[in-house]
Amino acid sequence: MFDIFVQFWWQFCIVAVLSYCIGSINFAVIFSRVIKKSDVRSVGSGNPGTTNMYRVFGLRMGALTLVCDMAKGVICCLVSYFVVRILGQEAAIQAEYLAGLFAVLGHVFPVFYRFRGGKGVATSIGVLFCVQPILMLCCILPMIAVILLTDRMSVMSLLLSVFMIVWTWTMLMPQIGLFCCVMLTLICVVVIFAHRHNIVRLCTGKENSLGLRRALRGKGDHHLQELQEREAKKHANDVESADDNQSEE
Repeated sequence: MFDIFVQFWWQFCIVAVLSYCIGSINFAVIFSRVIKKSDVRSVGSGNPGTTNMYRVFGLRMGALTLVCDMAKGVICCLVSYFVVRILGQEAAIQAEYLAGLFAVLGHVFPVFYRFRGGKGVATSIGVLFCVQPILMLCCILPMIAVILLTDRMSVMSLLLSVFMIVWTWTMLMPQIGLFCCVMLTLICVVVIFAHRHNIVRLCTGKENSLGLRRALRGKGDHHLQELQEREAKKHANDVESADDNQSEE
């Protein structure tokens, strides 16, 4: 089923490049700098994504980043579908999946930020809601349940990625074809790769909790204050270490 791609290869290349550029826009970095006058990459886990924005700056900033990162995937997929539809329905569907892959690649490896981006969860969810809306609607409650039970976004992200890979090749293959199956699988593989350090921490029991259960119990501000105090102490220790090194020299 790669004959469509071969036939319209240059149109698909344009879709890939534009989607990658849109995906490379990192809203966590933009919002943390513009609204909070700080850089999310220098606080918390250092990851410029939804989870770190929530942990460091609170629920509103996390939700804002989540919505905008999801919108990147939605915009790339929908625009590609409707523009390429003039070449045929099958070409439009394949362009939609291709755009989704490169939007996620742009988020994880952004050209604007030295290829150091987020983990692609929100963007991939936006893509999945475009290419498989009914399936993703059915996944909403299980996703929420996993987050509440484990209090770790990484667990939900990894489980969703593995589930989508299995479901794609066992149930969706006759419906969407080989090309789209490969694109969807690559999206999930990129997300899993971006979580490689989380996988190590989960296996060693060192993965940080999300803090969502505290927030639901009305202790979100206290949890946020703890994180901010921890960051202040870390910064003070770094400054002290730098001063000591200069004194020794």
